[in-house]
Parts: sequence; C-alpha cells; structure tokens
Amino acid sequence: MKEYKVIFLDIDGVMNSAQYDCWRHKNHIRKYGSIDPRECYRMSRFCKDYNIKLVISSSWRNGNSWQECYDEFMKDGLGLGDFNHHGIQLLCPYIVGVTPYSKSRHRGQEIQYFFDITNGQYSDYKKVMKEDFVISNYCIVDDDNDMLESQKKHFVQTNPWTGLTKKDYRKIKQILNT
Repeated sequence: MKEYKVIFLDIDGVMNSAQYDCWRHKNHIRKYGSIDPRECYRMSRFCKDYNIKLVISSSWRNGNSWQECYDEFMKDGLGLGDFNHHGIQLLCPYIVGVTPYSKSRHRGQEIQYFFDITNGQYSDYKKVMKEDFVISNYCIVDDDNDMLESQKKHFVQTNPWTGLTKKDYRKIKQILNT
C-alpha cells in the first residue's frame, strides 16, 4: 500500500488572504472568490519538491467525495465552473482525499474521521479517498484552530490577513520532516 506525507489543507485564510482580496479590489479584479494563483503555484511546487499529497479539509470541498472535489477544482481552475479560480487546478495532481463533513463542523473531528476511514473503520466512506493509502506523517494547515488536542503538534495556523507565508512553509517542512 502507498504511504504518503499529507497536508490537510484549508482554503480561506490559507490559499487566499484578506491582503490578496484588497489587492484584487484595488486593481479592479472583480471575479467572485479570491484564491491567490500565486499560492496555488507555491503549494503545487512544494508538494512536487517534497513528495507531499493534499487532503482538502476546507468548506470549499464540493460534495462529499474526492472525485466531486477534484472535478470542481479542475472546472473552476480552467474557468469552466462557477467561480473562475485560475490556478487552483495546479493543486489537483496532489489531491488524494477530502475530509468528510460532520454535523458539528469541527475541523479536527473531520480530520480524525478521515484517519478512521483510512484505517478501515468506515469502509462505506472510501469515496473520500482517491485510492487506499497510509498516512506516514501529516500537517494541518488552517487559519482556524478548532483541532483536537492530539493534532496540535501537527498544526500550522495561518494568519487570514496574509495567508501562507515562508515561515509557515518552514513549519510545515519541520512537521513533515522533509
């Protein structure tokens, strides 16, 4: 079975930022949504350079399956979907899963649920993964801090004003031992 280092990736406040939103408005870029294409490029390069896979934990995940999320990201990234987020399709080759929604909407619980699925506890929910795999190490990247206590040492909290920074990438590398 394949073994992956995984980033559980949020979008708002991570792959986009209030700073980028201000720049877009100042420059009269009026597209709906605000994923920063530069961040998509940086994250895709980071995943490629360090052989890292992504599990989308953001509310941006569409539906409740890996395939639905992947298809929507591809459409949006190519300007064919509802949102026109050029650049997001750069992440698609690295996406191997999406966290399932929980009634509580507690991000840490949704991530734990994903771990339970990868460990075979809920075989009927395998649709949240592209393929069966083992997580060798992980990092959670989010601007909110609703993580379980056991996840905190794997957590990088971004500032929603700036989104991902070089300092955040260094922390991710340190957590993943890359």
